[in-house]
Amino acid sequence: MRAGAWPLHCQALLAASVRAAAQQFPGRGQQASERIHDVRKTLKEARAIARLFLPCLGEPARVTIAALAVTRRRVGRARDLDVIEQRLRRLAPPSEIAEPLIAAVARDRAAALGAHANFAATASRAQLNAIARRVEAWDLGDIGESDIVEAAARTYAQARRRGRLAFRGDDPAALHALRSRVVDLRYQLAALSPAWPAALDAQAEELNALRDTLGAFNDFTVLAAFAAGRGDLAPEALELLRAQLHAKQKKLRRRAKAEFDRLFAETPDAFGGRLAAYLKRPLEKPALVSKAQSTV
Repeated sequence: MRAGAWPLHCQALLAASVRAAAQQFPGRGQQASERIHDVRKTLKEARAIARLFLPCLGEPARVTIAALAVTRRRVGRARDLDVIEQRLRRLAPPSEIAEPLIAAVARDRAAALGAHANFAATASRAQLNAIARRVEAWDLGDIGESDIVEAAARTYAQARRRGRLAFRGDDPAALHALRSRVVDLRYQLAALSPAWPAALDAQAEELNALRDTLGAFNDFTVLAAFAAGRGDLAPEALELLRAQLHAKQKKLRRRAKAEFDRLFAETPDAFGGRLAAYLKRPLEKPALVSKAQSTV
């Protein structure tokens, strides 16, 4: 049985994303924050698309997602330090808070760069290219567009459930878990957007705005934890910083709740039905990415 056009389209996009991450992966002397940010974004995109194959393909998709996560963690610490410094500079706290924290970030960044040897980058690129080759070899013969719709609706349902739980409580980890599924859904809809660009691109962009709001909230959580554990701040300075961060997070939480309520008003069944209709009668046929294109 021949695979459907949309599964083949998503398979090709997944392989292309993984190969792009391999090219972006920073080596020694390439630790600019923009490059680290770009490779993490690309790896998240690849994870999201791989999750479209998780219900129907099983173990190959699961192994791919786990391997991508391992690679993403290799640049995670450097990204966290960049975010901490950026948020701190925007907050512009008093010097008794800013100076010790910036010095601590510099120390940790030096250690992180020292641990990121050139051979590790070379190995990561090789591993990512190997993942791309395995993805291209997947047999999708029994997978149709309904499987892709079901997987995207599952992501939607998980995000909706996580959001309702997160906004009922006061746990930053629950909001971070919501963000993970929002990111997945955003990239999945972007992958399927040729079916109905006006609707799906608009929804993907709104999800991206929610992702940014939740990301800012989490950045302040990361900064607070770093200040408490690594910042060498006096108790009074630490309390002052916590109060400033709490005020920022309170506003971000209200904004995130409003964005979430708007984006997840549909039931999962209604979302799935709408997406199925788009894929069944697409405005544009899915553009398959060839192996030659994915290596450019």
